[in-house]
Amino acid sequence: MSKSFMLLLTASTLCLSTFAQIDTMATRQLNEVVVTANKMPMKAAETGKIITVIDHKTIENNAGSSLATLLNTQAGFFINGSNNALGTNLDLYFRGSTAGNMLIVIDGVPVYDPSQINNSFDLNSIPLDQVERIEILKGGQSTLWGSNAVAGVIQIFLKKESKKKIAFNANAAYGTYNTLNGGAGISGSLKKWDYLVQYNYINSGGFPAAYDSTGKQNFKNDGFKQNTVIAETRYHFSPHLTAKAFGNFSNYFTDLPAGAFTDEKDYTLRSINNLGGASLIYQHNKMNWTLQASYQQNSRHYVNDSTYVSSPYFNYSNEQYTGHTTTLETFGNVQLQQHLRLVAGVQYQHQNTAQSYFSTGPYGPYSSELGQDSAHVSQISAYASLLLLNLHGFNFELGSRINHHSIYGNNATYTINPSFIIDENTKLFINISSGYNIPSLYQLYSAYGNKNLKPESSVTYEMGLQTQSTDKKMSLRLAAFKRDTKNLIIFYTDANYNSYYINRDAQHDYGFEVESNTQVGRFGTWTNNLTYIDGHGIQNGVSVNNLFRRPNFTMNSILTLSPFKGFTLAPAFKYVGTRLKGPYDVGPDLMPAYYTLNCFISYQINQRIRLFTSLNNITNQQYFDIVGYNSKRFNMMSGAYFNF
Repeated sequence: MSKSFMLLLTASTLCLSTFAQIDTMATRQLNEVVVTANKMPMKAAETGKIITVIDHKTIENNAGSSLATLLNTQAGFFINGSNNALGTNLDLYFRGSTAGNMLIVIDGVPVYDPSQINNSFDLNSIPLDQVERIEILKGGQSTLWGSNAVAGVIQIFLKKESKKKIAFNANAAYGTYNTLNGGAGISGSLKKWDYLVQYNYINSGGFPAAYDSTGKQNFKNDGFKQNTVIAETRYHFSPHLTAKAFGNFSNYFTDLPAGAFTDEKDYTLRSINNLGGASLIYQHNKMNWTLQASYQQNSRHYVNDSTYVSSPYFNYSNEQYTGHTTTLETFGNVQLQQHLRLVAGVQYQHQNTAQSYFSTGPYGPYSSELGQDSAHVSQISAYASLLLLNLHGFNFELGSRINHHSIYGNNATYTINPSFIIDENTKLFINISSGYNIPSLYQLYSAYGNKNLKPESSVTYEMGLQTQSTDKKMSLRLAAFKRDTKNLIIFYTDANYNSYYINRDAQHDYGFEVESNTQVGRFGTWTNNLTYIDGHGIQNGVSVNNLFRRPNFTMNSILTLSPFKGFTLAPAFKYVGTRLKGPYDVGPDLMPAYYTLNCFISYQINQRIRLFTSLNNITNQQYFDIVGYNSKRFNMMSGAYFNF
């Protein structure tokens, strides 16, 4: 760790102690109600799981940013591509895990993209302006949430209906790179019927995605255009029974570079992500039950035209990837005794993909195809968790999941989660939980596929302390974790130059997180988080350092001030430590650390109109999350929100 970073951390700690003595409003994080921990509403104090809530106010204070950029300010996150050109592929590394090991959930529905190599959902598809709230559940969470929840779960709650009969909202913003962001919506509640329709539009001229190391090659700007619609309707049959139908439709078009340090004039991507479904929800004092069905369609179409040729291997290429996911799930919880509750459910899922590639060039035409009739899998799971709640301050969860997969057969997970509330302000917790990640359709069925693959499996150990001061003016959470993964799925080339996917090796990651929230006088809050991760892989019995592109240290510090009514000022500092370059990246083996300084300013003119300006990378730092690809230099966005 550098000397300057140590000085910064020491100063932050001293300031934190000072601010903790200042009078303010309460934070009361232990009393916050969450739903992702156990698929039902419960106070954070009643679960030993580590969960972070990004509330609506925090989302408002990140207007003009993307969902990935906001997540990147949270403890444990490092999202490669979040600071690059819009439409860049986003690799989500949480607590050092590889991409595809953090499950994304939208309003209770797990989402995937079976056309991707790692089956992970594209965060580019969700504009931040359509998000109401986010809950981040950490650790192995496959018992209640299934595959991909190896490192944790991100549940995204989209905007909800207004309580008025009819309400309109609109927003418009403009900023650097000729970026226009706008939207409008209508929602309301009419007796037993609730409804919402929301539209969002983004259009950016962009900047060169690839880095021109000479500064003389006149790389083109890589633009981005996106349209997104969300719609939801609810009908309340009674105070206890509600039916819901929903749809989320997103498509974007973006220009792409040919690769690191390499421009391309006519390489484009059109991406489509559509999600629709329905649910039936029954709620009672001692019992809650949900039945839901969803269908997800993913499509990616790459075209590299022949008017400009950047590759010596082909002049023209056309790639199409589609994926479909159908999920049926029923789950509920019932109070067995005063302190005893049972959560249980059954989930069925089916996925298929169709993929095709065609190119022409100096070495002749080449094509490959994977049909959805042959590339498909299904799985069915049953899960249950028994919760002992607040027995003289003691909470305990014991759970298990059994999963049957149509290709590899059976696997199972477990959760052991005791916690103890020392008093109303302090909680100790321990988590021992397992997770799994099924092989993707590409890993099973492509030209490199292997139907003998087993799922990746892991065990995560967590322990820590969450506390708040007696006057509720400061909160602090300390957590340490270790994750052991086996049966890693890797791309392997044998001695005869045959390439395919195999299960091999193991991975051991560990680290700690420190998160604090302190109220500043009567007019603000100061939030800080520090994450340290490290780890190594085992290859042929030899330990290797393989946390490529993932920093050991990250730090975020955000001071949110409201010195007078309606006005918000929020300077933010981010530090990203050194990290290994990717195994095929060029440049130095150890990529240098960097920092950014941002500032958000807003003014609420009245209940209907709010103005904002977002200033990012104010010191105009040049840095690279991925070698050979530009990150954003100084940029800004200004706009307004309207509610009627």
